[in-house]
Amino acid sequence: MIRHIVFDIGGVLMGFDSHDLAAAFAPAGEAELLHREMFEGTDWLSMDRGGDEQAALARVQSRLPERLRPNAARLLAEWDRLLEPIGETNALARQLAEMGYGLYILSNFSRRFYALRERIPAWPYIRGAVVSCEERLLKPDTQIYRRLYERFDLDPGECFFIDDSNANMEAARWTGMHGCQYRGRIGPVADELRRLGVPL
Repeated sequence: MIRHIVFDIGGVLMGFDSHDLAAAFAPAGEAELLHREMFEGTDWLSMDRGGDEQAALARVQSRLPERLRPNAARLLAEWDRLLEPIGETNALARQLAEMGYGLYILSNFSRRFYALRERIPAWPYIRGAVVSCEERLLKPDTQIYRRLYERFDLDPGECFFIDDSNANMEAARWTGMHGCQYRGRIGPVADELRRLGVPL
């Protein structure tokens, strides 16, 4: 029986498109370069692991032409403020909480999580969160899933995970959780919850 619902943040509760973020801070024609150096290397992941933002920024800037270094600084300073809530997943979270299900977060996220969390409409309903920057672990490493179960005394067989990454979903299933990948449509997620006995 499903008793707990576990949500990712980026791409599930809050929209996250790294290409759009880079375009918002880059001059015309240079968004791909800024995107590659900010999001596609190891520096973004290092921040998700709890690494220092300014050290990561310095490494990113060292690979960029001088003209784009201020753009990288603005992007890193402000990207989280551009994220907008995804209405249908937050509405689902509220509905599930009002039905008595326990809600949790399991997310790869930098320390910007602390500034962002109050902007997540579902946040008041969340009973607990395991975030990569605190654990220094990243999904799909199965250890971060086990931290969630141990910290909040959850039986994985009673948990349902919603994430936008197929690799993260596979890891969740490997550790015993049910779940459904969110691909921009709430219908398949709701259908799978109903199949597992959640009376939506």
